[in-house]
Amino acid sequence: AKDTMINSPKGSAKVGAARFEPIRDIPIPAGATLDNDRSLILSTDTRWTGRLVLKADPAMSQLFAYYGDQMRGFGWQPVASIMGETSVLTFVQGDRAATVQISNATLGGSVITVTMAPRQSGQTISAGRAAYPDRSIQADQLPPVPGQSR
Repeated sequence: AKDTMINSPKGSAKVGAARFEPIRDIPIPAGATLDNDRSLILSTDTRWTGRLVLKADPAMSQLFAYYGDQMRGFGWQPVASIMGETSVLTFVQGDRAATVQISNATLGGSVITVTMAPRQSGQTISAGRAAYPDRSIQADQLPPVPGQSR
């Protein structure tokens, strides 16, 4: 089957949650379905990285508020959020970062894409260049835009 039922992992012992075992550290809206074709989950016993794509019935604005609130309950710290045609929320927890993108689905409801990755650290950006630039990449400065001062 293309879609798999996902139950909220918090306190849920249902069969649907057991089939979705790697994802225990973020909220999953009740009744959401997994898009297996667009999801890519790499996991160990305790953590996962990758992309999780869900379809849920609530409107984008409701899901934006849901993730903004519920991620904190799972120990995630908010970093940034933007509400628009595609809404984006970014969170960090220890050495991991999570980005939640929410957009309207074609036939109603919403599509939620959660990207989980290791958090970038140890490098600083100065004057538009990485602290340790890759010497194999050609990086030229762009000329200033006419009429704009720096």
